[in-house]
Amino acid sequence: MNILHIFGTSCMLRQQTFLLPVTLLWYQYNGLTAADFVFFQGIFILLGLFSEVPSGYLADIFSKKHILLCSFSLFLIRCLLWLNFTGVYVIIAGEILVVLSRSLFQGIYDSYIYEYLEKNKETDKMVKYYGIVNCYVNVGTGSASLLSSLIYPTYALHVLLTLELITTCTSLILMSVIPNIPNKRHRKSLKKHFTDMCSTVQKTLTDQRINHFIVISAIFASSTYIYIWNFQPIMKATDVAVRLFGCVYFCNFFFRALAGYLSDYIQRIVTYKRLAFIVIAHIFIAFLGLALAEYFKISYLTLGVIFLICIGIGAQLSFNILTVATIQKIASAEVRATTSSSYNLVAQGIAGIMLSSFKFLIKYLSFTEIYLLYLGIYIIIGISIYFWKFADKDTQDI
Repeated sequence: MNILHIFGTSCMLRQQTFLLPVTLLWYQYNGLTAADFVFFQGIFILLGLFSEVPSGYLADIFSKKHILLCSFSLFLIRCLLWLNFTGVYVIIAGEILVVLSRSLFQGIYDSYIYEYLEKNKETDKMVKYYGIVNCYVNVGTGSASLLSSLIYPTYALHVLLTLELITTCTSLILMSVIPNIPNKRHRKSLKKHFTDMCSTVQKTLTDQRINHFIVISAIFASSTYIYIWNFQPIMKATDVAVRLFGCVYFCNFFFRALAGYLSDYIQRIVTYKRLAFIVIAHIFIAFLGLALAEYFKISYLTLGVIFLICIGIGAQLSFNILTVATIQKIASAEVRATTSSSYNLVAQGIAGIMLSSFKFLIKYLSFTEIYLLYLGIYIIIGISIYFWKFADKDTQDI
């Protein structure tokens, strides 16, 4: 499987986002606040909803390899933009490029893995290799976060952006050498394509075989978005040293990488139902911990809470990997990327609404109260779906 390792290495280099742990500082450097930071992340995630499904659909029509190259190229343009210009509008333009890049990556790279395995008649190894590539991706972001914590105190933010530029160029070169896999969907008129795309999304979300997998996994995935984009504001509010920001993100992506690497093993020893229960319990602990950390404003408490959250994010990723592997097996070849993108659409929709609401809720509630509000919402919805769909399932579901 040398090709998938080259593919994973390319994805890993693209995920070397050195600026990630200190993005809040970049926002503040350009005249924005912590509340603006959380608000804009929600808005940009919601913006991604408009490009998520079309991106997957394009990948089903055109080459998935070429769509991924386009994704990496958009991120490269963002690096060049932020390196050469500053200001609020530059931030917005750069983040829009990131949204488009992410949409052209999510739901497509997993489809490429499945179709490569299908071509080699090894689809039974989907969980294993999808987990391994996820490991590559998270090692990329985690190692960049750790290096960021070492580089930032000595050098300027622009050095981090320069490193992103270099690694993205390298990832593009590697992605260009992987084989192209022909798609099975035929090209039609624009109107028919639009109708076809909407029909695929509708069928995906109403398909009784997978819609409950999509909904509960999307809810879990959306909670991860909220944790990650609140790490920086809560660390800043509780006086955690900036040099530790990168270490925190490294911890997060270390557990995500570990979860990806062990996914095949986890699949064999933990039932889908039990893993769902673990993630729900983690959501309760995570939001309660964030509320307590914000209330007491003790840096060591904040770091302890974030460490526990990072462990739970690994469990959530394992759940996500099993879900996506199931979706890929059930979806037909001609709509595989569109189906996967429909799942991302639901996850990002929930996360975007939650994050963008911060800007409005902060006028009436403290951060602590907002976290407790989110705790109640997620627990009620999560437990309801759990008992609705999984309470009577005691065997290995996937």
